[in-house]
Amino acid sequence: MLRQAVLRWPQIAGLGISLVIAGQFSGWNFGLADNGWANMLLATLLMAVLSCGLALCISELSTAMPHAGGVFAYAQSAFGPFVGYLVGAACALALIIGTGAAATFVASYMESVIGFGGWPVKVGLFALIIGVHIRGVGEALGLTLLAGAIAAVTLLVFGAAMLPELETANLLGETGGFTAALSLHGIFACVPFAIWMFICIEQVSSAAEEAANPGHAMSRGILAAVATLLLTAVTVLVCAPGAAGVQTVGAAADPLFAAMTHSGSYDASSWLARLVGAGAICGLLATFFSVVYSASRQLFALARDGYLPASLARTNRRGSPFVALLVLAVIGLPLTLVSPEKLLLCVVLLLCSCHLFLFAAYIRMRRTHAHLPRPFRLPGGPLIAGLGMLLTLVVISACFQMEVEMLSALAAVAVALILNYLVRAARIGKPLVSENPDHV
Repeated sequence: MLRQAVLRWPQIAGLGISLVIAGQFSGWNFGLADNGWANMLLATLLMAVLSCGLALCISELSTAMPHAGGVFAYAQSAFGPFVGYLVGAACALALIIGTGAAATFVASYMESVIGFGGWPVKVGLFALIIGVHIRGVGEALGLTLLAGAIAAVTLLVFGAAMLPELETANLLGETGGFTAALSLHGIFACVPFAIWMFICIEQVSSAAEEAANPGHAMSRGILAAVATLLLTAVTVLVCAPGAAGVQTVGAAADPLFAAMTHSGSYDASSWLARLVGAGAICGLLATFFSVVYSASRQLFALARDGYLPASLARTNRRGSPFVALLVLAVIGLPLTLVSPEKLLLCVVLLLCSCHLFLFAAYIRMRRTHAHLPRPFRLPGGPLIAGLGMLLTLVVISACFQMEVEMLSALAAVAVALILNYLVRAARIGKPLVSENPDHV
């Protein structure tokens, strides 16, 4: 059983910031080089609207129904066990894939900042972070909160340092001017990378079961996280390419460090560049911690409700799902061999597919679960959720720029997950339902 009432709203906010903030240090820049800054800017603004709407819907659902499975629990309550299982499994898979991308980004920054990276760093990261999580949620989230705060401050320091270096020609001139660069195709191509700056905010809902006073802590924590992330996203998007150029930042594995060292005022040995590089490593580590937390809780919740092997729901005396954490490491570490850009598109495709069901579940549960107390209620919620569904469909469509090999691999995993559900349902002679009705 998970520990109860251990997380307060600053820890919830720290978890939300930490889940997302790595996307502002690496990954988002992949959309720049081929599509230009103007298209990336508009795509980012659209994705900010989508993510804010999602966060507000999550705030209401998590206060009405605190559950470690988060989006899995909401989809199951709205549409039944099969859809709930698929959503939960897709979220867990996306987060596990995300650990591979996070480890690769950390290793890239460490290579640039301290000259040491590669496989030793990746193996050490998994060993350290899984070990801390096995020790307990309080310790893991305490470190996460600290690392996320350092990362957020680092982004603001980076913005202040780069502001004097901004040149409008870097933003508007490299692709023929702002209006000349704009195109629907360019915006469409940028969308998966733009949402990377906000992706995973919905996973904060997995902390609701361990929150003290979920009705207060969840809504306040999620909204504080979103406000912080909007500020840092705009800072990064304007200051990095504005100081060093779209092509330089777009091609870099460590875009913020590259922006500083190519801006003309700093080199790789300057203390401020190293400070920003160290802050980037903290931010990426914070996201690594947070993704491991959320992925393990998704596996735990699915196993507890009978969808996955029961061993994944085993917890140690400190309340940590240690088997799920170990399985996560076994799958996540080999994924660091795959290009982070490919992993990014896989994560976005899987999570946005979940977002689609989440928005739909929100609309349905406003009717079918009207009896649930809602300490936080979103004004105009169904309308906001409907707009979110339309934008999510755009993101899902844009993810199909992925290579056929990766799409085929995801399709094969989806078939395996469906077969797993059917086999488990056949064993008991009926569709699977939650074995823990108090939690769903």
